[in-house]
Amino acid sequence: MDKWHSLALSVLLVTASGVAKADSLDAQRQHYMQIKQAWDNNQMDVVSQLMPTLEDYPLYPYLEYRQLTQELGDATPAQVNAFVKANPTLPPARSLPARYVNELARRQDWNSLLSFSPQPPKPVAARCNYYYAKWATGDQKTAFDGAKDIWLTGTSLPNTCDKLFSVWQGAGNQTALTTLQRIGLAMKAGNTSLVSYLAKQLPPDYQTMRDALVDLQNNPNTLESFARNVGPTDFTRNATSITFARIARDDSENARSMIPVLVRLQKMSDSERLELEEAVAWRYMGSDATPEQAAWRDNVILRSHSTTLVERRIRMALAAGDRQGLNQWLQRLPSDALQEDEWQYWRASVMIDNGQRSQGEAMLRTLMKGRGFYPMAAAQKLNVAYPMQISVAAKPDASIAKLPEVARVRELMYWQMDNLARTEWSYLVSSRTGSQQSALARYAFEQKWPDLSVQATITGKLWDYLEERFPLAWPDEFRRATNDKGITQSYAMAIARQESAWNPKALSPVGAAGLMQVMPATAQHTVDMFGLQGYSNSGQLLDPQMNITIGTSYLEYVYQMFGRNRILSSAAYNAGPSRVNTWLGNSAGRVDSVAFIESIPFSETRRYVKNVLAYDAFYRYFLHQPAKILTDAEWQRRY
Repeated sequence: MDKWHSLALSVLLVTASGVAKADSLDAQRQHYMQIKQAWDNNQMDVVSQLMPTLEDYPLYPYLEYRQLTQELGDATPAQVNAFVKANPTLPPARSLPARYVNELARRQDWNSLLSFSPQPPKPVAARCNYYYAKWATGDQKTAFDGAKDIWLTGTSLPNTCDKLFSVWQGAGNQTALTTLQRIGLAMKAGNTSLVSYLAKQLPPDYQTMRDALVDLQNNPNTLESFARNVGPTDFTRNATSITFARIARDDSENARSMIPVLVRLQKMSDSERLELEEAVAWRYMGSDATPEQAAWRDNVILRSHSTTLVERRIRMALAAGDRQGLNQWLQRLPSDALQEDEWQYWRASVMIDNGQRSQGEAMLRTLMKGRGFYPMAAAQKLNVAYPMQISVAAKPDASIAKLPEVARVRELMYWQMDNLARTEWSYLVSSRTGSQQSALARYAFEQKWPDLSVQATITGKLWDYLEERFPLAWPDEFRRATNDKGITQSYAMAIARQESAWNPKALSPVGAAGLMQVMPATAQHTVDMFGLQGYSNSGQLLDPQMNITIGTSYLEYVYQMFGRNRILSSAAYNAGPSRVNTWLGNSAGRVDSVAFIESIPFSETRRYVKNVLAYDAFYRYFLHQPAKILTDAEWQRRY
């Protein structure tokens, strides 16, 4: 890391012998760096001599942890317990007990293992070792019950568990029925390789079933043959339903034609038949469904008890501008689902359309008391100001700064170990009461740690603490980046807040990086398009300034592409411009702004757009600007 290299010269001033206790923070940092370097170079005499100088250094527990785990083979249960008790919120201390269980298992010290861990650990490998220890000390019932509980999963298990499963299976506990039970779980999880592996473990008198299952994993289109060749049981009906859903995704018409045959061969109940029909109905939700397919689909939904299926049909009615259908399908929702913000809004809208203005507006006024997109949209529909309700966080006192966890967070940030600092912070916040959590959120806010402020509100579910949830992070950088653009500072900040929760080191599984979660290919395209200077590699996307420069430039690009409309540009930033153009083509100018948002078929993008618009309103409020959820142009446009 840069910090290591920046202090390299000063470290040379510290000798490896006769070192006095390092009192100043700078001296402690020098010694800490030297210990790390000595450890990496296996200079353990230097480590031993320097360790006593750092007992007061905030990151000393990490050094203790490294020392303890390197010598874990000789560690006693008392030593491990003492370390965990002394460091209850230290991130690596959380995993140390399970790690030590595995070490005791390696030693085959079963009595010590059970004494150290009276209850089964959560990590699977350690839990397998725990139950093996139970077997080794004579408690076969507990061991075998635990083995079965672990074994019955749709996912693959670590090799550590093989020893436990071997004695469990050797005692005759893996019956054909338990094997079929796990095969069903693996099929539901989509783990086809595990299904085939398990099928081969079925006994010889299950050869027909075994062969049919293997064929089914290799080729789902053998489903009719499977249903015909294996007798109907709860297992085979479940396997049929799971495989049928795979076929329906690829060829809905072929799947629909198979339903009567499968129902007859597997002697399916009405509810099981309806499950097959629902799988096909989902495939007929697109605009390309024929009138016959649409009528069949709607007949299925009318008989369905699936809330999500009805909600998808409501969104189809919204996208089509079908107000009569909207009312019809809203009435199909169960009462608990009707309490959700979106359906309260649309029930009120239907009432107003049907001449029940006073009842509809009363419902909107009630909705306005909530927080987020739909309460704000309700206010705009009523043409009144949305009443911001902001809880005031507990004032942090001087004791917070003295907490060892806070000191560690500060030092981890100094050494640019930001992700570990965030884990430290999360463990600290989760260990505190509600009022303490709000004080910690406020402390992070005042320290200008925006990601930790946000994280505290998420961990503590402090949803009404809007100032701490939406800190004005990197305000100068966002102001400069948006000064020459059509996008506003608040809108760009809302995108960043939604994308990364203000974590400048955020990395997504697909490679999006930094505050505004910019993809490397998008970054290069944007740099080339706008002639941006100073960008040479994707690693720079973790630099807030560079990320903001590139991210706001791309946001401006999609904002202008879609007529300076934040609904469309937000959807494009999340799902891509081509999908937004497809959705606009489907709605064909028939719907209003809120209906278009609610009819976005991707739940992630739909939620994203709502959040960004609400976050923009919050940021405009804190920037002392009008906080209406949509501009007049966005509100009045037909989509």
